Formats: sequence, C-alpha cells, structure tokens
Amino acid sequence: MSNSYRHLMPVYPLIAQQILDDYRITGGKCLDIGTGHGYMGIELAKITDLEIYFVDLDPEALNKARKNAAENELDNVVHFVGADVTALPFEDNFADLVVSRGSLWFWKDQVKGLREINRVLKTGGIAFVGGGLGRYTPPTMRKRLQGKGRQRMKEKGEKGFIKGDELKELLLKTGIEGYRLIADVEGEPVHWVEMRK
Repeated sequence: MSNSYRHLMPVYPLIAQQILDDYRITGGKCLDIGTGHGYMGIELAKITDLEIYFVDLDPEALNKARKNAAENELDNVVHFVGADVTALPFEDNFADLVVSRGSLWFWKDQVKGLREINRVLKTGGIAFVGGGLGRYTPPTMRKRLQGKGRQRMKEKGEKGFIKGDELKELLLKTGIEGYRLIADVEGEPVHWVEMRK
C-alpha cells in the first residue's frame, strides 16, 4: 500500500459512520466514485447492507480495491466498474447514495462530474463528495493529517484542493439545486458537497 493512502486509513471508518449517522441510508445502491483502494466503500459496506459499486478510471486502483474488498470478506454485493466520473455507465436515478472522498480535485472536468453524479442519483438520494477528514476525526489526528494531501499535490505541481468559496463557485457553475456545503469543523473552510435530489 502506498504511503499516500496509508496515513488516511483511520479516517475512513469515521467518515463512513458520519455518513450513516447523517443520512441513515443502509440499503440500496451506493457508488464510491474515484474509489482508489476502495476504503470508503469497504467501510460503508461493513456497517450497512448497501450494494457497493467501486468506480475508478484507473485499472490498477480497481484491482487494489477488489483485493482489499476480498480481504475484508464483505457480505455485501459488490461491483468494480472502470469509468470516468464525467461519463458514468449508469442509468438516470440509479443510486441511493454516492460518495467520493478525495477524488474531486483530480477530475478533469469537475462541473461535468458533479452533473453526472446528480444525474445518476435517485430522487430522495444523497451524494457526499469532497475531501475533508470528517467531523468525527479527533483533533490530534486532524492536526497530524491535515494538509498532507495538499502538500503532495503542490510537490507534483498540481493546483491543489479547492475549498470554501472556490467550491461554492464550482457548484454554481453546475446549475445543480439542492446542495449544501459542509465543513468538518465549524468555522473552518468547507471541504464537502452534499447533494440531495
């Protein structure tokens, strides 16, 4: 496992629990967009009966997600789908829950990606997309982890995370209604987009 994923492993069960507590979606179809090694979807599978679709453009990432899901011996129905967020191979009104942690910043067309997520979301469904650490992450862990991803992106010459007003501007460009911007900690910049349909 690469170090870029290892340091974040403790936050995935915390974010999964936050999603369950906030939205109470325990069954139906869940898309984990930009799944990477599959940790977000795996942690949601452990505490729900959701049918999980691990979605990533990178075949190597999907192979790692498949291996990690198998190692966790999930009881849920799982699928591994190679796809770009801007062209999801799902019908309209397909998913009850869409999650994506940390991939938004890497999408080539963020506006189109968010519109696609909104398209596949069922009426009454919820999407939780962004890149925070979740509100259940303890302050000591938050202090240790905060900013590591941004630093790596800067070192690679990438533009880095968008947050706060930039995230709001992005949502306005999509024309999507029924969204809310969420911060992990009150008073900090927002890192998450919640979309309800």
